[in-house]
Amino acid sequence: MKLGDIGVLALRGLAGGALVVVFALIGEVVKPKAFSGLFSAAPSVAVASLAITIVAESADKARQASIGMVVGGVAMAASCVLAVAAIPRVRSLWGSLVAWGGWVAVDLGLYWAVFVGAH
Repeated sequence: MKLGDIGVLALRGLAGGALVVVFALIGEVVKPKAFSGLFSAAPSVAVASLAITIVAESADKARQASIGMVVGGVAMAASCVLAVAAIPRVRSLWGSLVAWGGWVAVDLGLYWAVFVGAH
């Protein structure tokens, strides 16, 4: 890792942290409180990371990163659906393992379909 890479990484961390604070403040003001989860850390860090990627690298790198974020988001949604269905049936440990396995399967499948199989 080069010194320039460390600087970009530090800048991503600072920008992401600043946006986390901003979105947390928005989340405190928004009613109802259940809606405030939309303003959690992951979206703000993603926005900061993409902005820095565009400036420091290229729009193509940011495009690839954003596609990866969408793939991960779809896999997380699938994991949540599996957790809601599995945990009441097989208890928390096994239900969580089923949800995690589903996340891995969906994430790797979509990764292959989008990044590997497309070439």
